[in-house]
Amino acid sequence: MNKIGRYAHLTIILSLLCVNTPIFALIIDVPADRPTIQSGIDAAKDGDTVLVADGIYRGEGNVNIDFKGKEITVKSQNGAESTTVDCERKPDTRGFIFQNNETNDSVLDGITIINGIYEMGGGIFCDNASPTIKNCVVDRNQATANKYYGEGGGGIYCLDSAAVISGCTIRNNIARHGAGVLFEGCLSKDDDLAEEPCHDISLINCVISHNMGSGIFCTRTRPDIRDCTVSHNKGIGIVYAYLVWATKPIFNCVIEHNSAGGVSITEYCTMFIEKSIIRGNTARRGAGIYCGITGSVDVSYCVIAENVATYTGGGIEVRSTKGSAIIEFCTITQNRAHVKGGGIYVSPGTSFLLSNSIIWGNDADISHSEAFISQYIFGQITIKGNNINGKIEDIVRISEWDRTLIEGNIHEDPLFIDAAGGNYRVKPNSPAYAIGAHSILDGLVSVTPVGNKVVMWAGLKRKQ
Repeated sequence: MNKIGRYAHLTIILSLLCVNTPIFALIIDVPADRPTIQSGIDAAKDGDTVLVADGIYRGEGNVNIDFKGKEITVKSQNGAESTTVDCERKPDTRGFIFQNNETNDSVLDGITIINGIYEMGGGIFCDNASPTIKNCVVDRNQATANKYYGEGGGGIYCLDSAAVISGCTIRNNIARHGAGVLFEGCLSKDDDLAEEPCHDISLINCVISHNMGSGIFCTRTRPDIRDCTVSHNKGIGIVYAYLVWATKPIFNCVIEHNSAGGVSITEYCTMFIEKSIIRGNTARRGAGIYCGITGSVDVSYCVIAENVATYTGGGIEVRSTKGSAIIEFCTITQNRAHVKGGGIYVSPGTSFLLSNSIIWGNDADISHSEAFISQYIFGQITIKGNNINGKIEDIVRISEWDRTLIEGNIHEDPLFIDAAGGNYRVKPNSPAYAIGAHSILDGLVSVTPVGNKVVMWAGLKRKQ
């Protein structure tokens, strides 16, 4: 082999070695290798893992922790129950900061953040950044600032973000809006209403509970909320407040025992709710679901039960004259209003579709225990294929501009297995066996096809 051939052969071998030589990511142990979490992050390069030992971390370097744009993982050795960042309720102190265009490859995994106090985002703050936050506990944090919608993001605040938050528990946090989490998009309040929100943000398999304020507050964003429990918040469970044009439904969620309502849709927002339970919430209007004048809501395969309104709309209230409401394959039962519309209240001018649903066993102190639906010139009312307790003419108020379609409804006892005990599945011989919501398995909702027909029932056990 001549010299040129030998050089060529050597070049090929070296090239192959370079291609097949692995590049190993480092694991930086805190505090063994670096004394603080921040110093571990500072030493890390993209792809590295900062592994945090069991313990409680306080003080400089262990609070206001900044990922600095790095695509790294900060992870506890043994989960959130063993590793805590304690902000000690010192002003302007929070747990973690993402503000340098972090992507979903920047991961925070399995750490508890407590006692943070900051203007926005008492526990975790994301600004123009989209990290992955998983398996964390965000507990007893507070937001103090008055910005746009007021104090926001007691636990987590995300601005202009496509963050993925999964498997987290967000509890006991304080803020006026979004005491649990506040998701705010990138549009200013003066932007054209026709311009769409610019980010999708994900909240998956999380528990948002016992927060002092609304559990989840969304504005100018497109949230993806799935498999979550939103409960016992001292405010509304889930709020879509301004320009939330959802493309994905609130899916497989339990929204219960919130003190100012289950969900609320206002100010040019669109909400889809699918295969979820909304129960035991209280509010003045629309205790289970409230849809305001410019909102639109589409609810399917849901159980809406045991909600109490001190005025109107125990289960659902729709006042949308510039939007619409669609209710399909739902079971609406055991709700109560102190005035009118125990199950459903629909104000004049709303475009409203109610189909294939069970409305039975609701109550109102003054009138219209099951439903009050008022038609007007601007609204189209369709009531089709439902099982409704009572005569349709006693439920629907038709104006001189009749724009109603009423057909195929029945009013027969749906034969719930045990309504008094909170079990709203229907018996096999129920006349409503093929309508209403579906079964709930282990607290979740599922659909079981049988032949060409979908078998539908509602199973919901009241917590004692």
